[in-house]
Amino acid sequence: MSSSELVSIVICTLNRCCSLEKTLKSLNQINYRYFEVIIIDSSDDESTRKMLDDLKMDLDFPIQIFRSSVKNISVSRNMGTQKSSGKIVAFIDDDAIPQRDWLDKLLATYTLKGDKCAGVGGSVKDMTKADLPWQYYQGITNVMSHTIPIRLGKVPNHNQSQGFWYNGMMGTNSSYRKELLEKINGYDEFFDYFLDETDVCLRLIQAGYEIHYCDTIVHHYPQPSHNRYDQKHLTCWYSLAKNTTYFALKHGYNKMPSWIFILRLSSLLIYRCLLRILRLKFSHNLNNHILLDYIKQAIKGIYLGWSYGVNTSVHSSN
Repeated sequence: MSSSELVSIVICTLNRCCSLEKTLKSLNQINYRYFEVIIIDSSDDESTRKMLDDLKMDLDFPIQIFRSSVKNISVSRNMGTQKSSGKIVAFIDDDAIPQRDWLDKLLATYTLKGDKCAGVGGSVKDMTKADLPWQYYQGITNVMSHTIPIRLGKVPNHNQSQGFWYNGMMGTNSSYRKELLEKINGYDEFFDYFLDETDVCLRLIQAGYEIHYCDTIVHHYPQPSHNRYDQKHLTCWYSLAKNTTYFALKHGYNKMPSWIFILRLSSLLIYRCLLRILRLKFSHNLNNHILLDYIKQAIKGIYLGWSYGVNTSVHSSN
C-alpha cells in the first residue's frame, strides 16, 4: 500500500469530552501523517462539539464532525464510513490511545497480504488495571458468537469462508478497505452495541476475503458509559442478550442440528448474561430489584433477537 494513501480514522463518541480530547491529541504523535479524522457525535449536549471547536487549532490533521441522533454504534460507524475519503477506514474508540506505529503497521499488513485482505486489526491492552492485561490479541469468534479474545504465540489462521471459527478484531483497533466494507453493506444496524465488528469480520470472510492481524497495540482506558458503570457492572443486558441471540440465528442456525443449536445458544446466554447478572449481587452488592430488572431486560432482548434472527436465517437459507 502506498505511503501516500489517505487513511480515514473514524471515532464514534458519546458524552466523553475528556477522553476524546486525549485520543485526538495522541493522533498528533503517530508516525503516518496522511490521514483525516471523522468524528460521529451522539452526545446528549453540545459539550463535545464545543471541545472539538476549541481543539481544532491544536491538531495537525483535518477533522470533520457529524451528528448522529441515535445511540447505535453501527449507525455511527456506517455514517463514518460514508463520510470518509480514504481507501482505508480505521476505527479507534474515544477512550483509547494508539501506538506511534499504528497506521504504519496496519497499512504494511494490507500490502503484505494483498488484495484479498479486507481488514487488519491489532492488539488492545487494558490500561486501567495494574497488570495491564490484554483485552484482545489475535482473537477469534465462532458462528454462535462465542469469542476467544486472547491467543498468544503462533496460532491457526481462520479465514475459511465456510468455517466455524473466524478471525476477528476489536473495534478500537480495527480497519477495513472501504470498498469491501461497502460491498457487504457495512455494519448491520441491528447491532446497536456488541458484536457489531464481529459480524462484519465474519461476513467479509464468508464473502471470500480475509481478516489479518498486525502487532501494533492500542492502549485502552475504558470509561463509564450508558452501557456500563464499570467493566464488571454492565447495564446493557438487553443489547447483549438481543445481539447474542440474533447473531447466533443469523450465522449459526444452519450450521448444526436444531437441538444442538438450542443447547449451544442457551448455554451461551446463561454464561454471558444470567450468571454475570447474578455475580453482580456479590461483586457490587446490588439489590434484588435491580437484578430482576436486568434479567427482565435480557429476556426482552432474547425475544427480539429471536424474532429478527429467525427471519434473517429463513431468508438466508432461501
